[in-house]
Amino acid sequence: LNPAREMRDMAFIKNRLPSSRNRQRGVGMIEVLISITIASFALLGLAGLQVTSLKYQKTAQFRSLASQYSADMADRMRANVAGAKLGSYVTTDTYGALPASLPDCASAACAPDKVAQADLYNWRQALSQAVAGGWGEVSGTLTGGFVVTVYFNEPGDGSAAGANCRAAAFASGTDKSNIRCFSTTFLP
Repeated sequence: LNPAREMRDMAFIKNRLPSSRNRQRGVGMIEVLISITIASFALLGLAGLQVTSLKYQKTAQFRSLASQYSADMADRMRANVAGAKLGSYVTTDTYGALPASLPDCASAACAPDKVAQADLYNWRQALSQAVAGGWGEVSGTLTGGFVVTVYFNEPGDGSAAGANCRAAAFASGTDKSNIRCFSTTFLP
């Protein structure tokens, strides 16, 4: 065997077949860039999902509060059936109009109609503080059933007011695009 020839053959093979280290140069960096791109799109999708989830959670909160306040007025009317018989809970005013003051019912002998006025005042006051644009009205009769309607401002798609909303209840100049209504019918 000729050592010089072996060296020449080894040099030929070495020059002809690049080492595995030389062949892989830059491939790892491309793989990293592709994985970063895929991860970025996934994180953007998760951020969009989070925003949508928060929007629907807020909508559910508004509707849940409207349901609770509707049940609250029904309970107030059941507690004062005499006032309900007189029709003292039925409202005819427009959206957002509160009486100038709370009726004085400090004495034990408060008339049922004054209790009804105090109930309406307190209910509307609490509703306006609990929900954006919170307002409520009562209609109906003792024999046919009362309808408690809770109005609230639900920021959304800007579509027209809900189907249960009574257009005459809104004060002139009120933006009706985000107003929603929740109605409950009950017998005291």
